[in-house]
Amino acid sequence: MLREFVISAAVAGTALAMAPGAAADEPHGPFPGDPPGMSYEAYLSAPCYQWDRFAFGRGPGGEPLLCRWIPGQSPIGMDRPPEGVGFWVLSPKIYGVQAVGSPCPGSQAAAQSPDGLPMLCLGAAGWQPGSMHSGDWGNGNDFYPAG
Repeated sequence: MLREFVISAAVAGTALAMAPGAAADEPHGPFPGDPPGMSYEAYLSAPCYQWDRFAFGRGPGGEPLLCRWIPGQSPIGMDRPPEGVGFWVLSPKIYGVQAVGSPCPGSQAAAQSPDGLPMLCLGAAGWQPGSMHSGDWGNGNDFYPAG
């Protein structure tokens, strides 16, 4: 009986030792073209605290995100977000660090200025620091220059 117990304990111990360990998701990145200051621990709609400079991040699946303060968006159970809290939102494809006014690939493109400001591609105007906001009554989008 003791021999059977020892054998079964040894088999169970071997099985446990060979099983892959469960671990939290490892932060991933950097991806090619990621600008400096990226957060690799961002989650869509989760709170964030740095939306003025170095505001880009990547979600668990590598999706590009941007930390933004959004009027009227708040965590569940709150009427408004606490002072200094933003939220991770989806970002267009990120093209690394670019110079203000330099040519860009077209719409749906984001980049970071050398001093860390988020930028958007504005066609003939090239890369411009700023971000998109919902227009009046939630219709359309408006570009707000950084600064």
